[in-house]
Amino acid sequence: MDLNNPFDELPEGLVDDLLANSKIISNNMRVKFESVMNNKSQLREKLETEKLIKNYTDLDAKTFPTAAATDGSYTVERLISSDFASVAAVAVEGLTPPGPERRKWPKPRYFSHIDNVEHNEETSQILRGMSAGLELYLAQKAPHDVIFLDGSMKTPLIYLNNATEHLDDGPVGLVNTFIGGKNYYNEDKIPYPTFLDIINAYEEILKSSRSDKIYAALPKYTTKNEICKKLGLNNFEDRGLLNFLLNGNEYLIIPSDNSDSTLHLNINSSKLNEKFDINFIKNKVQNIIENLLPDIDVIYFKPSNFSPVLRIETSKSVTKNTHRLGILFEAITLQMNSLSLMEPYPLYLADRMVKNLSTALPAIKEEAFKEIMNNWNGNLSEIYMAMHGYRTEGR
Repeated sequence: MDLNNPFDELPEGLVDDLLANSKIISNNMRVKFESVMNNKSQLREKLETEKLIKNYTDLDAKTFPTAAATDGSYTVERLISSDFASVAAVAVEGLTPPGPERRKWPKPRYFSHIDNVEHNEETSQILRGMSAGLELYLAQKAPHDVIFLDGSMKTPLIYLNNATEHLDDGPVGLVNTFIGGKNYYNEDKIPYPTFLDIINAYEEILKSSRSDKIYAALPKYTTKNEICKKLGLNNFEDRGLLNFLLNGNEYLIIPSDNSDSTLHLNINSSKLNEKFDINFIKNKVQNIIENLLPDIDVIYFKPSNFSPVLRIETSKSVTKNTHRLGILFEAITLQMNSLSLMEPYPLYLADRMVKNLSTALPAIKEEAFKEIMNNWNGNLSEIYMAMHGYRTEGR
């Protein structure tokens, strides 16, 4: 395939249809954008009248905070005989701020797990929960002033619930590692987390009560439109609209409606009961759902005229404290000092790292194949067929 020609392997007629439709799409988007631009002054005036738009430079913060970010990924290599399942999360330090601060981590921190498991429909669900849990755990352990998480503050609960709902029918090895951890310590002598460690980390992140540490979630994609509804625009989402309305250094805060009755975490698995005091975990989960998640505010912040508007979710303990809020904005501004960055630098770097997990798994499979082949007395074609991969899944 010619990498310079994305249509190289598509039928010519299909390419023509796609290109013809692209003109229709571009016209529709232009009309939508023009409708905002033509009413930009009036829309911005409505927000200013309600005193929603504020300027970051009015806040008292010149602390040159350090920053880090976490991200996770999982991959399932579907083989004819069984599956290779892998999960990893990394924590990456951001750009070193000016001043006396030094790098806290000379290289990224991580936790990972790889296993050969039987064919099971729930493998991806367990891995997704493990990935979310490892991200939370690494974020909690980071010694930096500001820690960014990829996605919404709700996302870990959703992924953890997807995993806990399938603990009794998921691959035994993965389930046991997800619940009880394993005998592994990273280079900071931090042990691989258990399920309880993950819940504790999630609780601390949502509280964000320590004055020397701020946790902030930055979802890349969102369908939220609280601001648009306020302005009477039903065909836009907030980030898209505010990219037109906000100037550099401006922000606005809106209370997030996190009182979602559908949120829950299924912890009724017999395997969890065997390992932990289930009532203790239930109380923690209830606190997370009923008290901590509803206490999360949403901030829209535009670091500069050349940056996109960011959606930031963080605890009210941060948004109600102008000094801590200023530290958060300063960290974001310091980590987005390049025109090419569409998100804080450590988030970008962590995302790039974990996305390479899917490319590493085939190499691991090949090494396993060579090891088996060197000690196999039967027909090598049997091993080749047994380890043939026909599908790869992951995130």
